[in-house]
Amino acid sequence: MKFLHVADLHLDSPLRTQAARDSAMGESLRAASRRVLARLVDAAVTEGVDAVLFAGDTFDSEVADVASRAALATELSRLARAGIPAVLIQGNHDALLDLDRYGPVSDALTVLTPDAPTFRVGEASVHGMGFTATHMAESLLPRYPRPDPGRWNIGLMHTSLDGARGHDPYAPCALADLVGHGFDYWALGHIHKRAVHEAEGSLVVMPGIPQGRSIRETEGGSATLVEIDLQGVRARELPLELLRFARVPVDFAGVADQGGRDARLRAALEAVAEGYVMIAARLDATGSPAELGDPRMLEAQAREAADAVAGVFVDRVRPRPAARAIDADAADDLAKLMRADAATPGFHDEVQAQLEELRAALPAEIRDVLGEDRLDELIEAGVETMTLRLGTGRTDQ
Repeated sequence: MKFLHVADLHLDSPLRTQAARDSAMGESLRAASRRVLARLVDAAVTEGVDAVLFAGDTFDSEVADVASRAALATELSRLARAGIPAVLIQGNHDALLDLDRYGPVSDALTVLTPDAPTFRVGEASVHGMGFTATHMAESLLPRYPRPDPGRWNIGLMHTSLDGARGHDPYAPCALADLVGHGFDYWALGHIHKRAVHEAEGSLVVMPGIPQGRSIRETEGGSATLVEIDLQGVRARELPLELLRFARVPVDFAGVADQGGRDARLRAALEAVAEGYVMIAARLDATGSPAELGDPRMLEAQAREAADAVAGVFVDRVRPRPAARAIDADAADDLAKLMRADAATPGFHDEVQAQLEELRAALPAEIRDVLGEDRLDELIEAGVETMTLRLGTGRTDQ
């Protein structure tokens, strides 16, 4: 039997990248998550899967707009015409979403709940249950059914697993407990980085986010094709992403003029180009102040260089002038700690709350300057500024 496993589509969540301001890229990325969903259905039909498994956070919030719902209904109708059912659980982002607010989404869709946790298709039983609150601190595993005897058993779960680094503990569950439950395959969701755990007679997969949304999400970009037969369980990545975010180091050591900088920029951008996916590149430019030149000129040169490399766009250029730190090792360790802390959802939520307080104090006509869509950019800029200050031994700028 064959299944297609996807998680964390976050339908209509915006892509946070300055590269999208480029007219060519901006048009291509309009409604990117919906286009990724369409690619998912294309793959399901092409592969002839027995079911598509949605492991939570299909929507980005409990207030999904009509367009997002319509997009899902349209794609599920395509699955229905191909005779492919869809099985869905709700995650922490869409836990409170009323999927049937405008009527049933599709005859092809089954939503697993604590009251109805099992869906049977062919020789397989899919077991699962979604979030009933935006934050569930306890493991859901004790509430899952035991395996159906004589059938292939698949578990569908939204979880931070063993308390993944950088993620709040949403429905945490030990890997050993999942394996010990007796299912053949665990289709997980929530962590946006792909991970595959193999154990004797069982496979546990976190597929990662199918479309990254900012420079903080440089991994993922796929769904997982699962095959189960008498020879065991196998999983294979299927690329879906339209755009990949990449951090690109550019060393300008020894460069004496603008022509030299242009050559280094073009070489770095060509090295990350892919034939099948667009790249939004965050350039980390290192060198002396003289080698880097004026920051505005450097960014302009980077965008010119990207115009000559098909499919590559510049998200941002971050000059990192070489400087002697008061204590280089200590400064580097502290910078790493700041970046790790800034990557956690808890930090993100706290900054968002403070941002809302600041917005409330601003005149209405300039309130959008601190819009929520700029939150990741503001966090990144703040961490970068403090890192540069540490590197030069300055804290008074």
